[in-house]
Amino acid sequence: MFRNLRRQISRYAYEINEVKEITLPDDRKDLIISIYDLKSYLANAQKWNNRRRLLFRQMSPLQQKIASSINYPNKLNLVDQYFEKNNKIIDQIVKSSINKYNVKDYELQFVEEQASLQKRNQFFRVVESLCHYARDWSKKPSEEISPLLEYIMLQCKDLNDDKTVAIVPGSGLGRVAHELAAQLKLSSVHAVEFSWSMVLMNEFLYSTMENVNDLNVYPYLHTYSNHLTIEDQVRPVEIMHSLEKPQSLNIHHGDFTQFNLSDHLKANEDPENLLIVTCFFLDTAENLISYFQAINKLSSGFNGKVKWINLGPLKYGTAAKIELCDDEMKAIIKTMGWNFVDEQKPKLLGYLTDKKGLWQGYYDVTMWTAEKQ
Repeated sequence: MFRNLRRQISRYAYEINEVKEITLPDDRKDLIISIYDLKSYLANAQKWNNRRRLLFRQMSPLQQKIASSINYPNKLNLVDQYFEKNNKIIDQIVKSSINKYNVKDYELQFVEEQASLQKRNQFFRVVESLCHYARDWSKKPSEEISPLLEYIMLQCKDLNDDKTVAIVPGSGLGRVAHELAAQLKLSSVHAVEFSWSMVLMNEFLYSTMENVNDLNVYPYLHTYSNHLTIEDQVRPVEIMHSLEKPQSLNIHHGDFTQFNLSDHLKANEDPENLLIVTCFFLDTAENLISYFQAINKLSSGFNGKVKWINLGPLKYGTAAKIELCDDEMKAIIKTMGWNFVDEQKPKLLGYLTDKKGLWQGYYDVTMWTAEKQ
């Protein structure tokens, strides 16, 4: 008994010493925590599925036998197999990220130990990112993304030159920023994203995957609700990969309210015009006014045209300090020196919607363009 107690004390002392010896900058720690979250996908997915098995076994033997007559337990096993297919992609993202950011074994071990002690589980954040792969980067034209890109490109026609720089706050997996850089002749495009997981999964799209023709994700695995068939639940979505990164595209991790464009311009870069695109972003704000102020700050110092294109719903989070209706929001933006030059009627669009599912989510999406007076 005393021997076991001494071992426990030694272990706790080791953990305390490890904490003291390793101090990571906050941004570095957040990066490695996100890598840990990605690494944990398969274990967390299996844990989630094992709970389904546990609940199944709480039924009576007769009830289990009835369910087993249609091979219900086999369905749970099948979903596990598709979790492993998703994990093959995630494992590649983890390896690519560790290599790109030179993550050391001791850094990863330190973060893993801390996460284990805190019982960290960000499974559904990783699932959300996988679903965004299917939404944002599907090889087939997306009914959710195509109307957004069409509106953005239509409003950019007068800024298609190398005197214009673009900023995409809350860029997510980077599709909007990519298309701006790929289709327009801009001086530079800056995608700014707060979530390291999103940044890492965005950057991975530009990694070369050898001997891979089709790359599939399985976004519908993570719920057993609202499926007509098992095949619907495990069906793949083929996504783009091994993309050529546009020369003008820059991907940044960080809080866009702290983003300083001048820190990221090339030495010979002196843009006259600014394009800001916020897409499904404004309603994510804890403090919407701080977003407006940050956009105003970014828009200062340009001699030419400053244009702001916004698309998205107004579904605020649970801790928003201010929740404005569309009219209120536009009224405040006008007082901050913006003139609305285009406003579309709200368009009904899906968001991470399973088109074969019995439940589907849609938003009426506002689309408008404003210019700085």
